[in-house]
Amino acid sequence: MTTVAAREEPGGHASGREPWGRRLGERVGRGLAELGDRVRASDPGLGRLRQGLAAAVSVGTALPLQTVAGQLAGFTGRAAFTATLFGAVVAMLAANALVGSNDRADKVRSAVFFPVAVGLGLIGAVLTDTERWLQTLGFGVVLFAAVYVRRFGPHFFFYGFMVFMGFFFATFLQASWGVVPELLLAAVISTVWVLLLSVTVFQSKPQAMFESVRRAFYARARSVARASAELLELPAESERHRARALRALSARQGGMAEAALLAEAWSAERGTLPEGWSASAVRRRLIEAQQAMERVAAASHRMRYADPALRRQAHRVVEAVSAHHDAAALHGCERLEADADAFRDRAEVDEREAYASWGAHHIAFGVREFLRFDAAVATPPELDPGEEEFEAATDLVNGSLPGSPAIARDVEARGHRNPLRRATLSTRQAVQVMLAGVIALGLGTALSPVRYYWAILAAFVMFTGTGTRSETFLKGVGRIVGTLVGLVASIWLAHLTAGHDAVVIAVILASVFAMFYLAKVSQAAMTFFITVLLGQLYTVLGTFSDGVLVLRLGETVVGALAGFGVAMLFAPLSTRDTVRSARDEMLDSMQELLEGVAAYAEGSAGRGAGAGARLDALTRALDDRARRLALVARPLVRPLVVGNSSPRTRRRLTLYVTAVSQCRALALAVQRDVAAPGATAAAARALSRAAHALSEQEPGAKVPAAEEPLRDGDLALFGDRAAASADDPVIRHLHHLAATLTQVSQTTPVSSPRTARHRA
Repeated sequence: MTTVAAREEPGGHASGREPWGRRLGERVGRGLAELGDRVRASDPGLGRLRQGLAAAVSVGTALPLQTVAGQLAGFTGRAAFTATLFGAVVAMLAANALVGSNDRADKVRSAVFFPVAVGLGLIGAVLTDTERWLQTLGFGVVLFAAVYVRRFGPHFFFYGFMVFMGFFFATFLQASWGVVPELLLAAVISTVWVLLLSVTVFQSKPQAMFESVRRAFYARARSVARASAELLELPAESERHRARALRALSARQGGMAEAALLAEAWSAERGTLPEGWSASAVRRRLIEAQQAMERVAAASHRMRYADPALRRQAHRVVEAVSAHHDAAALHGCERLEADADAFRDRAEVDEREAYASWGAHHIAFGVREFLRFDAAVATPPELDPGEEEFEAATDLVNGSLPGSPAIARDVEARGHRNPLRRATLSTRQAVQVMLAGVIALGLGTALSPVRYYWAILAAFVMFTGTGTRSETFLKGVGRIVGTLVGLVASIWLAHLTAGHDAVVIAVILASVFAMFYLAKVSQAAMTFFITVLLGQLYTVLGTFSDGVLVLRLGETVVGALAGFGVAMLFAPLSTRDTVRSARDEMLDSMQELLEGVAAYAEGSAGRGAGAGARLDALTRALDDRARRLALVARPLVRPLVVGNSSPRTRRRLTLYVTAVSQCRALALAVQRDVAAPGATAAAARALSRAAHALSEQEPGAKVPAAEEPLRDGDLALFGDRAAASADDPVIRHLHHLAATLTQVSQTTPVSSPRTARHRA
């Protein structure tokens, strides 16, 4: 029977061979589907693509518009060129600010003050251009204000950035009072034009955005299947390659959870959901689909010691899922389960191999569940968990999930005598940026009395989108590397495109697109395209030389060093403190979910749709806390950060990802059936206390703080005969979670901000 199954494929010929044309067509189709998955997975909702296109189109259309407007207004010579260039810069900044929002009225309210903000920076630069000390003071005030106003919301982030860029470009263009009216008019024209583009051409439809993000979730889920297939290919003895594959799998799982959170956040927006859906139903469906693929991932690791032939069959099934060959995957699941049962019936099978072979059934179950949800992606569930007081686990920030500054804002800076220790993140960074900018101005002036402003820009950008000193350091390194590589490309391109205006404009627009498309992916890549753009800009200005770009590299290094020095020495925000704070929040969220599971199991919270919806909400809150932890811990797994322990940190993060997945599986299982409610409630509460103990554990403790509650959990799981003998998924998930938390407790104890405050 095995031989026949090996030869048959759904839709195939009796001989097992198909016409080469059909096989080629299927391969091409699967390849295109996989390519589409990769694109959607890399850019959920295609937000980065829209941002890049909006910036390039805004700049590309603003240039001729400004030229025509200048001619109608009678601008000539350098004033006309300066106004056109300045208008293009304002268009680029406005596009960045407006495209992420879906509310037309909100866009109008935001755009009204763009010319005001740019004008303030512009006028400030002209006013202080008389004396160097006055210009230094002006830069300091503008830098402080540009960061300080971020506390008032996302709009003010862009206002502050525009004030600074107005000051910066007025210095760069050496603007005088004579061109101020032209520049202000250019700012108004570009703002109005980009606002018009944003509410028409680039006005996103909320429902289309939600569908795009939801498709990105399923694409990322298939990328988890792809990583699981790679894990199944490895032999059990390949420790180094297996560790690398597990890290890749953990990263894909994190990406899948992030896409699920993003889809949920979009579902809470007005007008996003199709008819028949509710936000709670979306949450439930995504949790179930996510957990189905998590089961596949966990089982792929479990099959490490399974029979090689069985592992190869599991690999074929999971790989078929990743390649959109769903019919073959479902067909393969039947054979996989049959082969696993046949394997265990052999007399010579040892216990370890028999245990590993059960992973085949988990893979088959998970694949079927995932494909069922994927096929019914547009069909509302028959049972709606309810819509009462729905609140997404996280908010949207300019169309995306919040970044690390939102996570680090409640963490105190280092230093007991530091006057800014308990200041808000925006205040602390405002002072840091001001100091770094003034230092960069001094050092940059020593390097070049004319081009010093590049050093100030490098210092300013280092504190944009960063929360901790390690992030600031990595951003500075990225800017230096990007500038260095971009320098070589700029010199080559500038000589190649000189005299070809159309080619120069094309390169500039392509660079603008790439800058914004890659901004959230790689600081080095973004800076590379900024440097290329500047090389082309200098070509247009007629001031290009190899020495100018080399000087920019030097100024960038100076600014990065100034920024990093201030971030390290003045009110430093420790990455480790931020990670520990995020970890404690995650463990608190885990504790709350486990308490909810206990209440649901014993019936004290009821077992209706409302109680299930609350468990779903707690599950998503835990997922968001895990995402926040992974985000702020990212610098600690980079080899560039001195003093980190990447393997140990990666190990802990992997255990946390595993524990979160097990909590999600537990919350789903307890809503389906509870065979031993007493044991379930007791064990869940014991593990809840263990999670709390892990967050409160004193550094250097000889006995892990979680040891006692973990022992209580074992008593609840093994002491209850009905629970110990029952083949209950809930009990099984509790066993797995207890084992994972035990491994977490056995890792090296770390200090916690809350315990540090208790000791103080």
